[in-house]
Amino acid sequence: MLAPITKFLGYAGLIPFIALSALVQFGEPPIDFWAANSLFIYGATIASFVGAIHWGLVLGPQSNQLSHNFWRDRGAWLWGIVPALLAWACLHMPFSLGYFGVAATLLLALAVDRSQYRHLISDAAYLQDFLKMRTILTVIASASLIWAGLSLRQF
Repeated sequence: MLAPITKFLGYAGLIPFIALSALVQFGEPPIDFWAANSLFIYGATIASFVGAIHWGLVLGPQSNQLSHNFWRDRGAWLWGIVPALLAWACLHMPFSLGYFGVAATLLLALAVDRSQYRHLISDAAYLQDFLKMRTILTVIASASLIWAGLSLRQF
């Protein structure tokens, strides 16, 4: 089972997604622009974070020993930087497109996590609990980005 602090901080991380997407939708200028920019950057930051979790799971003294498991030996290292690079590329797009790119990056990262974390987390109950939380967090974060992206005015 996940530690209570993990769940608390994970779900608390949704507050900026929900609050900022509401401000994009309902805020008056210039607050709506500030919220749009802040949400875009926060979403990209979180996308980078979810990729980096793979590094955290393989980083340690054992990382110098080959396990003959591609994901543990190479895949997690390579994949760990992909969400950050995708999010960075999205930050160079107009808000109207970049929001959807960051949401897609979060959803792609979730799909990879759901298929590959089994190579990194051996405790089945912990893995199930973690992926349940990850799924909820990703769906709400992505929905917030998409909702804000659909409601954007000319920024």
